[in-house]
Amino acid sequence: MTTPTRQNLWQELFAHSQQIRTLNMRDLFRHETGRASRYSIEWSQLLIDYSKNIITDETLELLMSLARATELDSAISDMLRGDRINVSEDRAVLHTALRCPADSVIMFAGENVIDDVQAQLRKIKTFVNAVHSGSFRGWTDKPLTTFVNIGIGGSDLGPKLAVDALKRYRQPNTRSFFISNLDYEQIQQVTSRIDPETTLFIVSSKSFGTLETRTNAESLLAWMKAAGCNAIDRHFIAISSNYDAVVEFGIAEDNIFSTWDWVGGRFSLWSATGMPVALALGFQHFEKLLSGAHEMDRHFAEQDFEQNIPVILALLDVWYNNFFDADTHAFIPYDESLRLLPDFLSQLLMESNGKSTTRDNSLIDYHTVPISWGSSGTNAQHAFFQLLHQGTRMVPVDFLAAMTKPGDQQHQDLLIANCIAQSQALMQGEKSSSPHNYFPGNKPSNTLFYSELSPENLGKLLALYEHRTFVQGVLWNINSFDQWGRELGEKLATSVYEAMQNGNMADTFDSSTANLTNYYLNKRQP
Repeated sequence: MTTPTRQNLWQELFAHSQQIRTLNMRDLFRHETGRASRYSIEWSQLLIDYSKNIITDETLELLMSLARATELDSAISDMLRGDRINVSEDRAVLHTALRCPADSVIMFAGENVIDDVQAQLRKIKTFVNAVHSGSFRGWTDKPLTTFVNIGIGGSDLGPKLAVDALKRYRQPNTRSFFISNLDYEQIQQVTSRIDPETTLFIVSSKSFGTLETRTNAESLLAWMKAAGCNAIDRHFIAISSNYDAVVEFGIAEDNIFSTWDWVGGRFSLWSATGMPVALALGFQHFEKLLSGAHEMDRHFAEQDFEQNIPVILALLDVWYNNFFDADTHAFIPYDESLRLLPDFLSQLLMESNGKSTTRDNSLIDYHTVPISWGSSGTNAQHAFFQLLHQGTRMVPVDFLAAMTKPGDQQHQDLLIANCIAQSQALMQGEKSSSPHNYFPGNKPSNTLFYSELSPENLGKLLALYEHRTFVQGVLWNINSFDQWGRELGEKLATSVYEAMQNGNMADTFDSSTANLTNYYLNKRQP
């Protein structure tokens, strides 16, 4: 693929962006009575309103032409078919296969991968049902009612988000905890609240060698043994593709649930990595999460670009990132159940598309993914909305909200009123003769409404953002499915730790690294 900035369409978009910079959305709404309906899509209990963007019909036509020029349709087909689109690791990208119906056929390496996926789902269902029924018990014959996930990154953020977001569906008299940080304080916080006799640990690591996960798992294994546990296989299961390392750790082979190298960590919620979700909510709700995601997959694969939600949102991301120099994008769920969504999206978007080389290893001379951040409304209004409204930077915003939520209706009405009003205020601003009371407006946003936060709708939303991330990568001609950038720091951490143990710093590191390490060694109080 040609470097995006070298394409004629890229230059046309740049020229167009210069022409419409003086347009104000206030005027667009004043003169286009049907703007909101024309730039909205209602689909399967979702409403996506992208009318509050600095765009015209010509803008969208040019962006759609860019999508076609980059052969986005072929890229989508290549991914869903199982081509090895993760070129730097020579891997397929088939997380969508994890939520396909049982009668689907996706051939890879001469086999239908759906057979393996369905076999793992049956194994998960059998195990989850055994735990919930009490037939799988702890070493003192007590039922297991506390589930502790040990993972990091994609093995933590996705399951933690889903369990927290769907807590009103959880199994009665059960609890869930998540341990990811290498800071031992997190282990202490959890172990002070759990009973070793009724706790099940899920060690989630594809390689079973991730430093944080392996270290935390070893510490919790020692804690269980100190508590008197003499049957580790009744309290530890693993999600991994490294069976030998898991068995060496002490987990029974029957307690190992598989993952595959064609599933990236941040796209793995739909696999056995989602075991904490199935344990917390019941397997039937985990299945509904999968079915919702599959419904979005079908929309993404089959819908024309002009009505394709992930495609439209990704094109708008490129529009602001590359033609308006928007360095960040904020995600504001007006739904406390989605309070962890900004953290999840930070990893999904920035680890996927925080790249500086193209798919063919050429250095990039244009910006890729903006910094992704956010918090839940209305808390966010009293934290950083001052910057959004009157700051000097353009920050596109995604607002998300549920139409129906259990609880007090007045609270919900006020919450949604705030959500709608904030997008209105960002768009229209307010004139004033006093500079400190002047709101410039013309700040872009998208609003995503969903009927309720059910497992199906959460599945749709998360799959939407996965596909949006993928489309961004195609448009920027980068590989969204590797993450070499984070590995250097991890490798150097091992070197620093080894140097701490043997005290040999001066000849190994730069003076700052050596001084910092020596200062720590001299000041620490074990």
